[in-house]
Amino acid sequence: MVTPPFSFISPYSWNTAINQVSYTFLSYSYIGAVLLALAFGVFLFIKAKRLSSFYLFILCMFFAIFGLFDFITWIPIPFSTMFFWSTEEIFSIGFFVLSYWFLYSFVKDHDLPLWQKVLTSATLVPTLVITALSMNISIYYIPTGIALDNPNINLYYSFLELFFILLIVVFTIIQYRKAIDTVNKKKVALAGAGVSAFLFVFFFAYVIMNLVIATNLWGLASTSYVYNLSPYAIFGMPILLAFLGYLIAKYQAFDVRLIKSIAYMVILMVLLFVGLFFA
Repeated sequence: MVTPPFSFISPYSWNTAINQVSYTFLSYSYIGAVLLALAFGVFLFIKAKRLSSFYLFILCMFFAIFGLFDFITWIPIPFSTMFFWSTEEIFSIGFFVLSYWFLYSFVKDHDLPLWQKVLTSATLVPTLVITALSMNISIYYIPTGIALDNPNINLYYSFLELFFILLIVVFTIIQYRKAIDTVNKKKVALAGAGVSAFLFVFFFAYVIMNLVIATNLWGLASTSYVYNLSPYAIFGMPILLAFLGYLIAKYQAFDVRLIKSIAYMVILMVLLFVGLFFA
């Protein structure tokens, strides 16, 4: 039996983790997606002095924090697993909220009305309360690093995420129909499709995982293998970046003008990142 050389790592968790999933896969997927998001967000924030690029930058920051937190939960150190696992939903719900803010400011070219900002940001309050009261983790046993999510809280998060996905889809359809010329229609469609795909991939991966846990499908709820679905949730971010890269290359979105060959090369690199996992 492989035993970690550090006493603060749970031997049970260590042996479960190394037999459950490839750490090479985890490192490449999480760190790759986080670095792509940070690089794109920082580049656009510096290059384009627009409100939409600022919101995208903050969105990428929230996504990066979530990705790092979720990656750390795979490292079998019980006390860090407990902290990062119980707090990561603040950032995942945060980037759902910011996705709507980004899309609105990109399409409308101005900020959201104050009432929309207040209502959408207010959805974070229950998440903060849930995290502060540790309501999202039903059981956590420190010596072995075993934890159980609260299924009712997971259901609440799923409905909240679905609400933002539907809000973004409806907003995209309305703005597409309002757009006067073909170019603006394409911009709205591409931006809306990119944001929707990003959020839906994240939502779908966790819904499937929670469904398997709730129904004990194929007996997987009694094992840790069901959590192997969670790394796939972050693959939506490279899809969003590919859509935004195409918008910049084709339509000079954000008023950023790049040599098209460079922009298309970035898109191909993003798609290659995604494609490697399905080869």
